[in-house]
Amino acid sequence: MFSTGDRFYDFSLRVLMGFVTLVLLGCIGFLAFRWLQPQAATDPGVPLVQVEVKPPAEPAAAPPAPEPKAEVLLAPGKIFRCELKGRVTFSDQPCPAGATQTAVDAKSR
Repeated sequence: MFSTGDRFYDFSLRVLMGFVTLVLLGCIGFLAFRWLQPQAATDPGVPLVQVEVKPPAEPAAAPPAPEPKAEVLLAPGKIFRCELKGRVTFSDQPCPAGATQTAVDAKSR
């Protein structure tokens, strides 16, 4: 009815289940031992002295941050219209090499 492979597979599963059960019982026993064990009296070998706790020092006041300067992103009156490979861009920077540059009057817009 059962082949040798099936019996070996069944036996290996039973051995594995037994091993896992033993490990779980060992862990539970160890945790119970640690929980129920009375605290061992420890002798540090050095006399213990009570130390007074100092209150935390006040943090130094940080200097106020300087106010950001107003920046002009586009130079007023200097806008360039650049055309490169059919693409038109407007910028305050001169056009790169190979682009057609046309000065645009900023006040007319």
